[in-house]
Amino acid sequence: MTDSGAMIPANVGGGLLTRQQVAYLVGETSARVAMWARRGRLPEVRDDAGKPRYRRADVEALLRAQAGRRRSP
Repeated sequence: MTDSGAMIPANVGGGLLTRQQVAYLVGETSARVAMWARRGRLPEVRDDAGKPRYRRADVEALLRAQAGRRRSP
């Protein structure tokens, strides 16, 4: 997991990230990222080839939400 202040580097993906990129950035497996998408925790969009992609802003929001939960008693 990234530290609570970490943001996604601007040079990653130009706004849309692959499942593997998200998994690497948040320190989880790509299966976990897919589960978050299925459960509605991380919105998923599809590229022209039908492959899942994730908006940088949505991933950053998920990271902030997770960091907030870790700080709560």
